[in-house]
Amino acid sequence: MFNIGDLIVYGNSGVYTIAEYCKSPVDKNDTRTFYLLRPLYESASNIIMTPASNDKVMMRYLITKDEAYGIIDRIPYIPELTVEFERARRDKYKEALSSGDLEKYVSIIKSVHTRRETVIKCKKRLSETDAEYEKRAKFCLYSELASVFDIPFDSVEAFIYQRITAEAKG
Repeated sequence: MFNIGDLIVYGNSGVYTIAEYCKSPVDKNDTRTFYLLRPLYESASNIIMTPASNDKVMMRYLITKDEAYGIIDRIPYIPELTVEFERARRDKYKEALSSGDLEKYVSIIKSVHTRRETVIKCKKRLSETDAEYEKRAKFCLYSELASVFDIPFDSVEAFIYQRITAEAKG
């Protein structure tokens, strides 16, 4: 059971604070304990109430700083997701995003980056599928890294870039 004040990752929705324990807001006869989760990097209107014993949604503590540095250091070596057909790509992105695996988020981001470069050369637009999954993958990855390193969300991309380029030079 998580404690009030703990930072957790809730599914692929980003980082939340355990704000309080409470009873069901819907069913007065429900005896289960619920968590009231407040989002760290989204609107306060995105509050979630979920049973403390919810096995359907992954809830976990944040990774450690050492684990976060390890993921950042592996970014150049993490392969892109490669899928040829639009429908299969959406399914692959969805599967990777729902895994909760930060390296799979990186794979999505790298894949979309490559696709963006390709479509720009052809003077076309990036598909909505690519853009939406890139946005979600970045949000999930960046929100956790921002929380782990206690830096502003908007600084995460520069932080990653700086770390990778320093590693490449050193």
